[in-house]
Amino acid sequence: MSGFLRRAASRVLGRPSEAPTPHPFSGLFLASASPPAAGHLGDLPQTGRENRALHDVVAPADLAKAEALGNATAAKTQRLYMALLDVEDGRFDDALAWLARESLASRLCLAAFCDLLGRTDLCDHCLACFPEHHHPLLHQQSLYQIGIVSATLGGIQLVKFAGSEGRVAAAGFQIIDESVTKGKMSAFQIFVAAMLKRAAKRTIRDPAALDSDHGTGMFGAFIKALSGGPNTEGPPFFVLKAWQALLSAVVLRAPPLSGERVRAMLQSAERDLAHAVREREDPAFVANLRLLAAFLAARDGRFDDALERYVEMERVDPSDPRPHYLAHLVCRFDERPEESDKWLASYDRLVTGSSVDEQAALISLADDLVIALAIGGSHLAFDCECYPVEVDMVVSAAASKVDATLVSALWDKKMPMVERLEIRAVRALLHAGVWSLLKRLENNGAGSTTD
Repeated sequence: MSGFLRRAASRVLGRPSEAPTPHPFSGLFLASASPPAAGHLGDLPQTGRENRALHDVVAPADLAKAEALGNATAAKTQRLYMALLDVEDGRFDDALAWLARESLASRLCLAAFCDLLGRTDLCDHCLACFPEHHHPLLHQQSLYQIGIVSATLGGIQLVKFAGSEGRVAAAGFQIIDESVTKGKMSAFQIFVAAMLKRAAKRTIRDPAALDSDHGTGMFGAFIKALSGGPNTEGPPFFVLKAWQALLSAVVLRAPPLSGERVRAMLQSAERDLAHAVREREDPAFVANLRLLAAFLAARDGRFDDALERYVEMERVDPSDPRPHYLAHLVCRFDERPEESDKWLASYDRLVTGSSVDEQAALISLADDLVIALAIGGSHLAFDCECYPVEVDMVVSAAASKVDATLVSALWDKKMPMVERLEIRAVRALLHAGVWSLLKRLENNGAGSTTD
């Protein structure tokens, strides 16, 4: 390909090494990845490296402080928090053994897990320590709902247990509705939440579980939010978790790809890779397995591991530009500017001569990796003030992936007209919301030196 055509292709496709410019992407919250939701809810997803930091460093320090001060209530709260982090990361055995012998609050969470698993006998046993006249109300307690959501995020296969989808939906609805009625969500967030609830109601197999939910207060809160100006406080952090649980487990019917599920997939990819190398299979196939393993390592917040895999890939085939650019992204989001620049420079030397298809494929790989790095726990991905360019990259990557999926869905000739109109309405509204967010990031980054 001539130099002119290469430049033209880069112009059309967007050179990966350039910071993305704001585009009117839509459908942002619908991403199965959490960074978009975090961008609108103002919270960092507690997955990957963030989960481990909270569980292994932050919470134990707070627990030690509470115990040193003799604050038994605070100490129990920290232990419960650590158990919930175990559950959300898929470490059920570690959490359940502790919850079974702790406080009433932990028993309530344990009852929620058992309820979700269809173990009504164990659920009733956990609730037996509460006064009998309280039993009808226990399922509506916040800790019970939080227990349901945490177990869902941990990867419980809901399809195996009758009625579990309804329990998750009811818990998610209650958490969202409480935030709405307390005025802690913006008009944009309320509208998105309403659309998510509508999608969940349509897909749930047990609609009777949601008979009590009629969207009470949603419309009034929406009008109040429109007239009351921007919300500066923001919703509670568990609203983000409720959104994730509803979207993945109820709407998409797929357990979240995080924690133990990511690590299990990584082990499987490593076995396949070892077999492919041993059998001297097609180099392109082996390279794809290396890319998959690196992606999963990044998704789990193990950035050093991901980088090592790109280094190994570069060692096997020094002429392949992909590991150079992807390693640049890992270093960039892991706050290693010098290494990032080195990898980017080597990528620039190798990319000359790449075809249009190769460049397009790399852009797609880069988007996937940026989302994985954000979910894996990169703080740069959510710091709008100090790193607007990196946040822009995350939002743009996630939004473009989701928008492509929504557009693809509209090609379904058999889709009912009501659903088609709803998708178009969501795209139109979120178009405006995401455009506003990206423009704000662009303004924040006007004087930035991060790129």
